[in-house]
Amino acid sequence: MPRYFFHQHVRGQKIEDLRGKLFPSDGTACHRAVQRMPADLKRAAARSRNTYVATEVTNGDRTVFVVRGTVIVERR
Repeated sequence: MPRYFFHQHVRGQKIEDLRGKLFPSDGTACHRAVQRMPADLKRAAARSRNTYVATEVTNGDRTVFVVRGTVIVERR
């Protein structure tokens, strides 16, 4: 099974995944990144009003997917 790495980009900082996880396919790894996005956004938004989060899924050689999410708080 191939190993995929899930690098996080939060408010301009990159947090590299040095361990990675094994998944049977690119699609399964992407699905995992999509599933994690709500929790990643919640965690990042707790520290800031406006938040941008991206998960870069790589196979060690190249970027396979990027899953992006944004929280924008508007006061009216």
